[in-house]
Amino acid sequence: MIPVRQDSDAQGLRLLAGLEKAGKVVRRLLGIAHILDGRSRQEAAELVGLAPRDLTRAVKRYNAEGVAGLRDRKIPGRPSRLTPKQDAELKRMVLAGPQDRETGRAEFRVCDIVALIERTWGIRMSAEAVRIKLHLLNLEKLVCRPQHHKADPDAQAAFKAGFPERLAQIAKDHPEASAIEVWVQDETRVGQKGKVVRRWAEKGSSPRALVHGGFKSAWLFGAFCPERDTGVSIVVETVCAEAMSAHLALILQAVLPGHHAAVLVDGAGFHATATDLVVPPNITLVTLPAHSPELSPPEGVWRFLKGGPLAHRLYRNVDQIMDKCCAAWRSLVNEPGRIRSLCSYAWLMVKPAPA
Repeated sequence: MIPVRQDSDAQGLRLLAGLEKAGKVVRRLLGIAHILDGRSRQEAAELVGLAPRDLTRAVKRYNAEGVAGLRDRKIPGRPSRLTPKQDAELKRMVLAGPQDRETGRAEFRVCDIVALIERTWGIRMSAEAVRIKLHLLNLEKLVCRPQHHKADPDAQAAFKAGFPERLAQIAKDHPEASAIEVWVQDETRVGQKGKVVRRWAEKGSSPRALVHGGFKSAWLFGAFCPERDTGVSIVVETVCAEAMSAHLALILQAVLPGHHAAVLVDGAGFHATATDLVVPPNITLVTLPAHSPELSPPEGVWRFLKGGPLAHRLYRNVDQIMDKCCAAWRSLVNEPGRIRSLCSYAWLMVKPAPA
C-alpha cells in the first residue's frame, strides 16, 4: 500500500471529485480514495483507468501539495529570447512600419522582422518563431482600408467629440420637435464592372467569376436611421441636386411625426453647396469632415451589399442594374437588425435631448 496523507478521508476525496470539472483530476482523486480504502496501487489504478506509475506520481504530488498538486501544470516550454521590454519595443517598431523608405518596402514581411530583430538586438530567430511572437503580441496581418492623403484625423476626432453638442444645438433651434432622429446618408455607384469576391471552390483551384466589361452604371442613394433600424433609398442614373432633393423628400416621409432629423452627409457639391437643393424644414444637414469615409456608416453598408447580393452579377443594361439594386435593398431592409448592426457607430448613438 502506498502511504497517503491522512488530512482527508476517502469519502471526502470522493466529494471533492464530484465537484471537480477536470476528468484527469477526478480519476486521480478517486484512485487515491481507493488506496485510502485499503486497495493496492495496481487495483486502484485499474478501477479508475490510470497506469500504476501515473497513480503513484499523483499520490506523491497529493502528499506534497494536496488537491492542487493533482491538476496539470502548464508546460513552460523554451523561454522567450526577447525580454518583455524588447517585446514592447518590437511591437512598437512593427506597428510603425519600415522607416527606411529607400528600400522601397512599404510594409514588413516576416523575413524583414527577422532581420530587424537581429540588427537591433543581435538575436537570430527563425521565421516561424517570429510569427509565433507576433501572434503573442496580438499582431496579425490584416487588409488595410484606404485613407485619403488629405484626411485630417484631428478634425475627425473633433467632429465625433462635438457631435452631441451639435445635436443639442439642432434641438434648441427646433423647439417644435419632440425628438431628434439621427440619419446617415450616402450614395454608391453600381456598374457593369462588378466586384469579384471570394467563393467556395476546390483547394488549389483558381475559381472564375463572370463579369461584364461595359461602362453602364446607376447610383444607389441610401439613408439609414441606426436607432430605428430602418432606411430609405432611391436608384437613379446620375447624381445631381435633383436626385438628392428627391431622396431628402423620402427621408422626410420616413421621419416619425413630430420629430426632426439630423442627416449626416459628406461634402459632395450636390449635398451641401448646390443652390437648387431642396431641404425639407424638419431636416438639418450635418456635413462630415472632408475626406472622411470612415465616419460614414453607409460605407459599411455598401461593402456588405457589394460583397453579397450585388457580387458576381452580370448586367446587360442599366435597367438590370437598377432592378438588382432594388432587390439588394429589399433584402437589406427585410433583415431585422442588419442596418442597426452596420450603422451603429458608438459616437453616433448618442441620445439627443428634446429642446
